[in-house]
Order: sequence, then C-alpha cells, then structure tokens
Amino acid sequence: MPTAPSPGTGAADELRDLDEATVRALVDAAPDGILLADDTGNIVFANRQTEKMFGFGPEELLGHSVDDLLPEQMREVHRAHRTRYKAEPRVRPMGAGLLLRGRRSDGTEFPVEISLSPLRTDSGLQVVAVVRDVSERIEAEERIQRAEQHVRIVEDRERIARDLHDIVIQKLFAAGMTVQGVAAGGLDADRAQRLNRVVDDLDDTIREIRSVIFGLQSEARDVPGVRAAVLRILDDQREALGFEARLRFDGPVDTMNDLVAAELLPAVREAVSNVARHADASSMEVDIQCGDFVTLRVLDDGRGLTGTASGGNGIRNLSERAGKLGGRCTVSARPDGGTMLEWRVPNVP
Repeated sequence: MPTAPSPGTGAADELRDLDEATVRALVDAAPDGILLADDTGNIVFANRQTEKMFGFGPEELLGHSVDDLLPEQMREVHRAHRTRYKAEPRVRPMGAGLLLRGRRSDGTEFPVEISLSPLRTDSGLQVVAVVRDVSERIEAEERIQRAEQHVRIVEDRERIARDLHDIVIQKLFAAGMTVQGVAAGGLDADRAQRLNRVVDDLDDTIREIRSVIFGLQSEARDVPGVRAAVLRILDDQREALGFEARLRFDGPVDTMNDLVAAELLPAVREAVSNVARHADASSMEVDIQCGDFVTLRVLDDGRGLTGTASGGNGIRNLSERAGKLGGRCTVSARPDGGTMLEWRVPNVP
C-alpha cells in the first residue's frame, strides 16, 4: 500500500513542482506590484501589476533602474538610500518609513508605499520590492480630514448663530424698546423724531443680523439654497456693475417654495442686469424678504426712470414671472433719486 504523506508536506511538494509559468501567474495575480532589482538598482523582474501601475508594457521595465520609477527630484536622495540599504540589508515592512511618490511612464505621479526584502543569490545581493498604490487610501484620509474640518466649521457657525439670536438681537430689541419709550414720553417733536430714527436703524440692524443667522444656518447644513445662488448672481454681475452691491435677506429665504425660487433667481439676475445696463448707478441694494410673500426689492441711485428701460423686455419678463405665481412687479422713482424695482409673489405652499 502507498504510504500516506506526512501532514503539511503535500503543499510544499506541490509548490516545488510548479513550473515557471505557474509561478509567474501566481506573482502576476498579486494585488501589489512586485519587482526584483540587482545590487546596482537595475530591475531584473517585474510582475504584471508593477507594469500596469507604472504604465509599461510586458517586460519593458527590465533593465531600467528603479530610480526611473521615482520623480526626478527624489532620485538623488533615493540613490543614497539604496547605498545605505546595500550596506545594511534588512526587511522593511510596508508602511515603515516615509511615504514615497511613484512616477508613471507618462510623467504623472502618485503616492506609493514600498516594502523591501533582501535576497541572497549566487550572483550577489538582490532586493525584492513590493509596491502599493495608496492613492485611494490617501484620498479617503483627505476626505475624512475635510469632513472633520467641516464638522468643526458647522459647530462654530451654529454657536455664532445662537449667540447672535439669543444675545445680540435680544439686547438690540430691548434697547429699541427703551428708546421708543423715551420718544413717547412727552419730548418735543424734533427729539422724538430723531429717537424714532434710531429705533428704525435698530430694526434694520436686527433684520440684517437675522439675515446673517439664516445664512450661517443654511451654510452649516451644507445646503446651497437661494441665498448662495443670489450671491453667485451678484458675483457674476460685479464687473458689469462696477461696484459691490449691498445684499440683505430677511426671513427664512432658503426655505421658500421651489416654484417661487425657480422664478425669483432669474428675476434677480434680470433686475441686476437691468441696473448694470441702463441705470448708470454707483450703488445698488438688493433686498429679499421671505414670509407669506416673497419680495425682491432692487434699489439703485442711477438716472431714474428716464434712464431705465421701464417698458423694455427686462421689466416685461419680470412682470410675467411674477404673474405666473399670482404676483406683480412694479418700478418706481425713489424720492432721493434713482429707481426702486419691487417684485412680489405669494410664497405658495
């Protein structure tokens, strides 16, 4: 009867009996690049993954120096590393040492990790290098870092928004009530009028702070929203205007109905473009309020109605957009010069 093989010897015998083609197939199946370099740094073997990783065809790497797989600025330093490694060869596992960069045949670079193992042969010292493309890992780590940074920014924005709402606005509101009480306390008409103007200024300041709060909260939720879209429109028109427009939001602008937003944004662009083309203005204010109605006001200090195409296609388009939603668009002269355009529609549910 045949003698049963001792445990563990069968696999070893099978490996010894493998032909060269099978061994090559096993090495080519490895997920990492594997290459063998002689004591001068020339490549004497490279598996298919190495060729694919660096953009070479079959056996094109043979005879190349391993330095050719590195960016030019790193080659001199790498030659010094090879000299030291030759003097003290040792196993260097993957991930040990500095992160390196590989250079493909087309000149593009990518991050790699390399493990080294010395191999003593009859022809002298050879070095087995296992090369791993870590581009996906580096990108994943960078995404995590960006996400962590975004979380910190979100937390800061939320804290600032809470402080503005709970502290600053409340103090301004209390101050306004106090001033309003003093104005109603029997002062002469001139002083009462001046104090009432202070109250109006405080109200404007509160509205502007609320606009900032809504902006902070919408950006913290990473929602592009109407506010960001309006800012982009003004950025696009800045050169045509020749100045920085003042922008103010009042109310939860980013929560308005999508149908309204779809008409509002082109209306903003049309109104601002109209000022840039016709008004010859030196300043402009864009005011967007959101509540039961969405109201867009565009005020400029230009030449007034005589210099504005009040009956042109621009205003006609704006009126049609408002009319679709049951609203209206009007253009009027401002008392102190310039023009005010008001576009107002219901904030339909």
